[in-house]
Amino acid sequence: MNIEELIRQAKSALESEIETVREKPSTEILFSGELVNSGVGETADYSFECHQPSIRFAEEIKATIKDEVWMVHPVSFEDKTVVLRFPEKVGLSIDKVDLEWENDFVLKRTLSEIENLLDRKEEASKRLERLFNPEEEVIPSNGEIIQDEKRNEAQSDAIQKAMKCRSLFIWGPPGTGKTDTLGYIIANYLAQGKKVLFASNTNRAVDVGLLSSLHALDEIEIDINPNKITRFGDAVLDHDTLDSYQFSVQIEKAIQNRKEEAGEWVDLLSRREQALKAVEKRFKNGKQPTPNQELELKLIEQKMKNAGGIEELETKIEELTQVSERKELWRKQLIATTLAKVCTSDLFHDLEFDAVVVDEGSMANLPYLMVLASHAKWHMVVVGDPMQLPPIALTSDRDSRDFLEQDIFTTVSGADSSEDLFIWHDENPEFTSFFDTQYRLESSLADIISTVFYEGRLKTGKLEEASLNSLSGRAFHLVDTSKYKPVLEQKSGERGFKPVNIVHQSVIERLVSNMEGRGIFMEQVGVIVPFRSAVYDLRNRLYDAGIRNVEVGTIHTFQGREKDYIIFDTVMSGEEQRGRTRHYSVRPFDEEKNGLSVPRLLNVAFSRSRKELVVIADMSHINKIYGNKFLGRLLKRMV
Repeated sequence: MNIEELIRQAKSALESEIETVREKPSTEILFSGELVNSGVGETADYSFECHQPSIRFAEEIKATIKDEVWMVHPVSFEDKTVVLRFPEKVGLSIDKVDLEWENDFVLKRTLSEIENLLDRKEEASKRLERLFNPEEEVIPSNGEIIQDEKRNEAQSDAIQKAMKCRSLFIWGPPGTGKTDTLGYIIANYLAQGKKVLFASNTNRAVDVGLLSSLHALDEIEIDINPNKITRFGDAVLDHDTLDSYQFSVQIEKAIQNRKEEAGEWVDLLSRREQALKAVEKRFKNGKQPTPNQELELKLIEQKMKNAGGIEELETKIEELTQVSERKELWRKQLIATTLAKVCTSDLFHDLEFDAVVVDEGSMANLPYLMVLASHAKWHMVVVGDPMQLPPIALTSDRDSRDFLEQDIFTTVSGADSSEDLFIWHDENPEFTSFFDTQYRLESSLADIISTVFYEGRLKTGKLEEASLNSLSGRAFHLVDTSKYKPVLEQKSGERGFKPVNIVHQSVIERLVSNMEGRGIFMEQVGVIVPFRSAVYDLRNRLYDAGIRNVEVGTIHTFQGREKDYIIFDTVMSGEEQRGRTRHYSVRPFDEEKNGLSVPRLLNVAFSRSRKELVVIADMSHINKIYGNKFLGRLLKRMV
């Protein structure tokens, strides 16, 4: 691949995406907002549960409650909770609010970083060349490679390769121990004295990866000064260990330490001020200073003279009480943060790292990875699963969308199918690794996923734990709704494809209510649908039914996450048109329209459950439209 042309493609694609984002604002519906405090002046802050972390980058948000509109601003986003500042108090709570905002901040800053790569293309090209055109190039490893005894052969092999490869692509299906192994890779880099940047798409993934690295350091007994490790950005996991590693906390501590260092000089100025006041008071009362006062003032003045005088002393205090965030960040040996932070924070400008490690790399768009690669002096490790979701783009420009929706695995391999990906892996063992043993899914479901998505190469290393709530002993169930004669409808007066399947909604409501009656906590349940409009419809229906804690989202919402119980609604049925029922395929389920994205989408949907997966499908419709396609073959294996 021509690297200069690749950079130009990235620039053009980002410009197109920015234009589209401005035309198509992001939207979200939030429920059960609580007044957390009054803001500045007459403003008021409300807290909501929210699953769109991108909302924190919004500069201004249009908030609609019933028919009244406010312009609000995000105050914070932590642990799936967003705090929005309203210009006035709108009550003690907010039942429901519709939000709309432009979401181009990260894109604009990433574009700026890509333009910088063009300015220093000779230096950047070498590093991007290693990523996009990897070769077998061995870097001598410094010292013994250490790991625990729990690593399997594939994981151990990946750790060994990471220490000597310029570029390494680790392909790990769900539950194969990617994050644990990633922790040992980072720990070994640190043990060799290398400076490491660890990044991922989401704050949660960053937190998990950092905790994994800390655990690995402890397991292999590598002593790294905690002040050399930092979590840059907003930690979302409620974990005590993370608190002391927060960069903001470390900066506050550094400022306090500097103030303590300056304490002697601050105390000297304070003593001088008090001594002068005491002498002035004596003069006002017509008295001369006492000998002790004169002596103390003379000693203070001499100390100040030795320090360079009062102006020099004040300058010294100012310098001691200021902390350069950039210098503090550069002193770190391990920085854990999001891809977006690396692309948007000025503190990363020109910082270099011996190793850059990216988790969830198959979800990262190419411009992100180009920026990350430009920071890597020696090693670039990309961890992910090209059979999970690729990046997504909104632009309608075909070339730009195709570029932004490419993932690094299929780009480097040139693959159009899972078969091509495995051929690439088999032919390039020097810079690729495939994790072939999963430990999370029940074997009954894992066997289907292995056969359908991974050519039967994925083994199960987990002892069978049949769900206590399962009626069949299997970890999956198919609810065929064809006996209820479901019909697809379109929202009247709405633009775009916004399907509604009332029968499926009713089945989900009854199913969730029954699960609650069986003692299953609703926080353990996730409902996945393939269309964003269907998310809002289902949230509203469950909310009206008094079911408040079930998470409803698209397949993308659940990427990289798990629930004990997952309900996947295919939504689609035949649609009544002019007195006839019309059956047709849709992009998310038809590989003829959406290529490799179809198995990726379905793989994510099917691999999010820890205990049970329930799929809701109108099999009459599925057999008519998808009988010989990927979705049809997959669902038939569940019967």
